[in-house]
Amino acid sequence: MKINSVKIISLLFFVLSTFYLYTAHQIQVFSFDENAPFNAKTFPIYLGYAGMFFSGLKLVLPDQKPVEVDAKYLEFKKTILLVLAVIFYGITILKVGFFLSTSLFLVFSYYFLGERRWKLILIFSFPFVAIFMYLLHSVLQVYLRDPLLKYIGIMG
Repeated sequence: MKINSVKIISLLFFVLSTFYLYTAHQIQVFSFDENAPFNAKTFPIYLGYAGMFFSGLKLVLPDQKPVEVDAKYLEFKKTILLVLAVIFYGITILKVGFFLSTSLFLVFSYYFLGERRWKLILIFSFPFVAIFMYLLHSVLQVYLRDPLLKYIGIMG
C-alpha cells in the first residue's frame, strides 16, 4: 500500500478532530444550560464528530486520482505567518477582547494572503466583526466578554 500526502494529512486531521472533540467535552456550561438543546458544547462536539467522520472517510476510501504536489509551489512563508497570527490571536483574545483581536487577526490574515487594497481590508475586518458582534449580542443573546469595548463604554 502506497501512502501519499493526502492520507497523511487526513490522518493528522483525524487526530486533530479527535483532540478537538475531547476538549469540546471538557467545556463547562451553566447548570441551567445542561439540558438545553443547544449550548456552548453542542456545535464544537458536532464539529469534532464531523471532522473525524470526513477525515476517516478520506483515509478509508481509495483515491480516484492521486495528486502529485510539487514542493516548490507551496507557500510555506504564508502558512507560517498564518499559524503565528492564529497563535497571537489565541493569546490576545481574552486580554484585548473579541472585537479588536478578531479584527486585527482578519487584517493581518488578509495582508499575509496577498491582499494589498487597504480599503477592502478595513471594510472586511472591523465592520464585519462589529456586525457579527451585534448579531451575537442582540439577536442570539450570546455575551462575549470584551475588556476594550467595556473600557471605552460601548458594552456594559
